[in-house]
Amino acid sequence: MINEWQINDYHPTSKLWFYTISPAINEHQISAFENELHSFCTQWTAHNKELRSFFRVIENKILILGVDEHLNPASGCSIDKSVHFLEDLEKQFNIELFNRMLFTYIDEHNKLITLNRTTFENAIEEGIIQQNTLVINNLALTVNDWNNNGLLAFADSWMSNFFGVKK
Repeated sequence: MINEWQINDYHPTSKLWFYTISPAINEHQISAFENELHSFCTQWTAHNKELRSFFRVIENKILILGVDEHLNPASGCSIDKSVHFLEDLEKQFNIELFNRMLFTYIDEHNKLITLNRTTFENAIEEGIIQQNTLVINNLALTVNDWNNNGLLAFADSWMSNFFGVKK
């Protein structure tokens, strides 16, 4: 599954930011959503210098925004631009992108499931999410990190510590 989601057309050290889309973008919205992202990426700059930026939308639920900093590095101002753009996207599509208390795992049918903190905790307690359940590693910092560690067993992820689960 992660092979489908790998990013191979940008430098391995390209910087990444992850956003969970809630609720997921529906099939009628995805084309317009991706068009907005494409337009932003083609115009995104840092100190009036072009950024080689890109995005991936995974199963209409996860947005990855990236910058290949070999051309020009992202700056604080350019990151602020991306935040303002994403805030506008939230309004335009009536979604949340900045809720950091959403957690995504892969269920037994290989579907991405996103839950809020309480529901995720309940799923752990009920045994739905187990040590070997694959979770999205939204702390991957680079393309290389994403391609190699984008999916982790829950036990090996930062989430197991966050939820106080011991190996």
